[in-house]
Amino acid sequence: MVSFAFIFHLLGFGLITTSLAAGWILERRIRTTNDWNQKLLLLSASRSIGLLSPIASLLMLITGIVNIINVFGTSPRVLFSVGWLDAKIILFAFMLVNGAVFGPILSRKRTKLIQSLAAQSAPADAEETVNIYGKNISTFYFVQSLLLLIILFLSVWGTGKHVGMM
Repeated sequence: MVSFAFIFHLLGFGLITTSLAAGWILERRIRTTNDWNQKLLLLSASRSIGLLSPIASLLMLITGIVNIINVFGTSPRVLFSVGWLDAKIILFAFMLVNGAVFGPILSRKRTKLIQSLAAQSAPADAEETVNIYGKNISTFYFVQSLLLLIILFLSVWGTGKHVGMM
């Protein structure tokens, strides 16, 4: 029998995967579009999709804790003896901090520059800076996706029983 927390955990994973994939696709489209107003439109869509990430992360965090309690109880001794689970927790925490800090900072700075380019009030090197921000955001999506794939790998091939099983 699978717990409801496990089902919601899978739903959260799907939301995170969707937001990363859609964000990466929109990022590629933003970088290939030449019209600044169209870029602003794509950025607003990207921002809307990016709002899935905090919801999905919170869902994953809460259901992950419930799943751990379902399998290991409340004893911290048992929890810290399962290496793959500890690695997952550390990587997920790193992914959350990385997503909460660097993603919004890069996105805001680039959006501000693109708005000034659309209004034709940008500094001389603004286009080059926008390209640099685009590369940084692509790297951000790559790192987040890599972390998520490692977490998935640890989940599927971890040595213990799957945390959704009761």
